[in-house]
Amino acid sequence: MKNSLIALLFVSLFVAACSGSKETPSGYKFNVVRKGDGVKIDSGKFVVMNLLFMDGKDSVWNDSKKNGFPAVIQMQGTVPKGDAVLEVIKMMSKGDSVVFKVPAKKLFENTFRQPLPFSVDSTSSFTFQIGLSAVLNQEEMNKLQTELVAKQNEKMLQDQKAQLGKDITAIDDFLKAKNVTAQTTTSGLRYIITKPGTGENAKAGQQVKIDYLGYLLNGKYFDTSIESEAKKNNLYTQGRPYSPLELTVGAQQVIPGWEEAIQLMNKGAKMTVYIPSTLAYGNQRRGDVIAENSVLVFDMELIEVK
Repeated sequence: MKNSLIALLFVSLFVAACSGSKETPSGYKFNVVRKGDGVKIDSGKFVVMNLLFMDGKDSVWNDSKKNGFPAVIQMQGTVPKGDAVLEVIKMMSKGDSVVFKVPAKKLFENTFRQPLPFSVDSTSSFTFQIGLSAVLNQEEMNKLQTELVAKQNEKMLQDQKAQLGKDITAIDDFLKAKNVTAQTTTSGLRYIITKPGTGENAKAGQQVKIDYLGYLLNGKYFDTSIESEAKKNNLYTQGRPYSPLELTVGAQQVIPGWEEAIQLMNKGAKMTVYIPSTLAYGNQRRGDVIAENSVLVFDMELIEVK
């Protein structure tokens, strides 16, 4: 019996050693699934990586391989304590591939530096897969950046043009099935003024207050500023303040489709607007409801214009 326990312990230790399990200064554990050259990354060097991370429901938030462009950061001498992603990268070398998990709350607080979205479970964790493909100096980075920008611009224009065509077709088919006539803009926006307002339309630089209810073409709701609508559509979050959204028009505080839509309204106006994904979040997922390339629909009311 004693020998069996010793053998079992030896096997466990051997498996742990082979998995390459390591730990960052803040206590985040990660596994090295492939070892590189072992050379530490000098401060100031640029790290080129293949990066994939997904939430607790295996929904992919970013995949650099799928996007066609690597993730790049400049390594500093020290990294903020508690930033799991930078702490792990700091301990990697060229050729390394690692896998690790980060609690959602700590990820948004320490890495993304923003509040945890209401749609993300605070008790869940995100899984990261990082493969460090290159370490570059400034000259090498400048060359790579020029190549990536040109490639990205070309791909972005092609993808947006193709996706916009799909989105407009989906919106127009939806409106036709509902026997609804909407006004259009050159960008692809479709909108219906359901209640006229008074005065001039909102302009860039003005401060506005807007109530809204957001949903998809399939009828799934994802956000609202109105408490009664939140309770009615299973969106209510205890402790969240429900009130009109305040923003400055043209300050890029909201998606492009919203910026355009607001300037189609005057005080008191109510509008339903259909926003192509290219004027919303594009190919980026935003929680459980808003998938990649989602057309967004908003019922909006312009409460106040300053």
